[in-house]
Amino acid sequence: SDSSKIQIKPNVYSWRNIAVGNAFNASYNYKRELDSHMMKNTEWGAVSYLQHSKYGRCTDGLCEEITKNNNSSYITGYAKISTSSTNESTNLGIDGAETKNYLNSLSVFASTTGNYSGIYDLSGGSLEYVMGVSGSLSSGNAEIAENIDAKYYDVYREAEDFMSYQYRILGDAIGELGPFLNFTSSWYSDYANFVKRNNSWITRGGNWYYDEPSGAFAFISGTGEMNVGNSFRLVLSI
Repeated sequence: SDSSKIQIKPNVYSWRNIAVGNAFNASYNYKRELDSHMMKNTEWGAVSYLQHSKYGRCTDGLCEEITKNNNSSYITGYAKISTSSTNESTNLGIDGAETKNYLNSLSVFASTTGNYSGIYDLSGGSLEYVMGVSGSLSSGNAEIAENIDAKYYDVYREAEDFMSYQYRILGDAIGELGPFLNFTSSWYSDYANFVKRNNSWITRGGNWYYDEPSGAFAFISGTGEMNVGNSFRLVLSI
């Protein structure tokens, strides 16, 4: 939870294998003067909707899906180029026909705006824990304090299954994505696996080795524990 370790850069390994509690503490203590905090699920939803608008990847009513970061080493800023194959072996850790790094101009297809000014890695890369929890902050094994300000997290009604989409919070880019079929939404066929008891924490974006189900609108339940494929994202506000 050492906030001095935080850096927001392309072409670096993402910070993974960190529990929700430590991710929250590192984010919170990063820049208090800018109200730094770990991204809430509703904040992720806001970013997702902005990229799906004229301020993001939509022109004349036609919208493009964010290209997936398919770098198998979890390096930030990569973009999958070829869609000719879904074989996992095509998810390269270096430049190749299937992927381009941030320094290549083709990487902008993985940006929320289609240029370098946008936000990267909302699709693929690593799964990202957000501050959205079913039940309470003590749910699961997140190792997070109970006395944090309520403005820094979203609380969802505790459910018994992964399909309780009706418990969503308006604007979080979950319940609005239906109809749902086989744990995918009608928006780009992204993963749609809602939180429930014992899988209480929301992760977003998908992983590099997912193919079609990764995306800015993907959501998957998690335990809140450390996982080699899970990272997080922070927010600064003024």
